[in-house]
Amino acid sequence: MSSARRPVSHPVEDTSISARPGERFTLTVDQNASTREYWYLVGPGPDRSVLADRGRAYAPDPGGGTASGAGRRLIFTFEARGSGTTRFTLLHCTFTTCRGNTATRPPAPTAAPATPDPGETTPSGSPERITYTVTVR
Repeated sequence: MSSARRPVSHPVEDTSISARPGERFTLTVDQNASTREYWYLVGPGPDRSVLADRGRAYAPDPGGGTASGAGRRLIFTFEARGSGTTRFTLLHCTFTTCRGNTATRPPAPTAAPATPDPGETTPSGSPERITYTVTVR
């Protein structure tokens, strides 16, 4: 399959993905920066000989329009490279689960300090982690 073809879109819940070398696929998630909701591809990343990360792109949320504060869809694109199996993880942060992150910088992997800064809230709960297994044949 040629990489010039349109990527196969997988639902975010589809955590077991099969692909052929050269095939591109996407995972699309809802994200809203105005509510401090972000998604990240976190380490360890996929085995590069099996799967290449081809970046992220944004699209308007189908129901949100372009209004200020509206959510957007974040699209992660990957390309199958060579035969094998690899794994990668997407991290989903909200204002209650992460601290110190931005749209492009995931939260630090260390635990929160024992004493938060004055006026700062401590995240409640852990961010959602979704691990994907990709098999290329």
